[in-house]
Amino acid sequence: MNTFGFIIHPLNIDDVVNSRKIFRIIPKWFLERSLKWSKPFKVCEAHLMPTIDEKIKGYFIGVSLLPRQMLSLNEKLVLNKIILAVRIAEILGAKIVGLGGFTSIVGDKGITIANKSRVPVTSGNTYTAYAVLKAVLDMAKVKGKNLNRSTVAIIGGGGSIGSLCARKLSFYISRIFLTARHREKLEKLKESILKLNPIEVIIEDDNNRAIRDADIVIVTTSSPQAILNINDFKSGAIVCDVSLPKNVRGDINSRKDVTFIEGGLIKIPFDIKYIGLGIGLPKNTIYACMAETLLLCLEKRFEKFSLGDNINIEKLEEIGRLSERYGFEVVYQ
Repeated sequence: MNTFGFIIHPLNIDDVVNSRKIFRIIPKWFLERSLKWSKPFKVCEAHLMPTIDEKIKGYFIGVSLLPRQMLSLNEKLVLNKIILAVRIAEILGAKIVGLGGFTSIVGDKGITIANKSRVPVTSGNTYTAYAVLKAVLDMAKVKGKNLNRSTVAIIGGGGSIGSLCARKLSFYISRIFLTARHREKLEKLKESILKLNPIEVIIEDDNNRAIRDADIVIVTTSSPQAILNINDFKSGAIVCDVSLPKNVRGDINSRKDVTFIEGGLIKIPFDIKYIGLGIGLPKNTIYACMAETLLLCLEKRFEKFSLGDNINIEKLEEIGRLSERYGFEVVYQ
């Protein structure tokens, strides 16, 4: 039986409170502070049967740190927790391990974790970028947008997902705004985009200015809280927020003139049965980062597939072909 591991973490303190009854009587501030000393543990396992003759098992290992803790605590401490979580998955029999949520963001985006682990590790960012691009391009077609005349804004363009989306979209669009915390990354990305296609690339320091005139907005940052207001998007815009926690503040139902897409979700063509807590998504729906790990497991390609910021476009196209072969579908919510 092929087995994979997947590292997860709570998105907010309420996730921790609701995980055990005893936590409901502990003050949230104390509970959050105590997470720093908690050890990784097996949260649940998943059983999948893609064919009659094939079974796959997945182990979900929890790192009990909130997104803001992963960004603010000592980097070595956080990385060591994630490496230990990977080790637990390995002991349980995992042949490849995926990094979920902020565990793929800490430090050098999985490279150190992979180098210090005895099983291959993947961030899942290639398939996440593919899912975002497919959702956005399909929706643009539905809405009748002329991509050649469209302006795109990528909030968080310096990361691996944003960078992949920017480079691939340069084949379709005429103008793109890029924002990120580190301008030097965007300068390098601009160079690489212009080598692919001579489009207008604008590096913007202000997120609100970047989205003001954008027909398509992709939000993929490592911010642990909302950084955009729902009222600031252009009427008629398509917005895909793939960040977890979500980076757009406000009720999406209040903007009927804007199309919001839930980015990074995949529907698989076979049943998945969770033994334990599960991951709180609709039936047979999983995050794209987990789906990448599953695809590699199905292919028996136990390798370091997505790591770091500079993932090449060829891998994006390759994971797309694999997903189509196995009947994985991007979910639009």
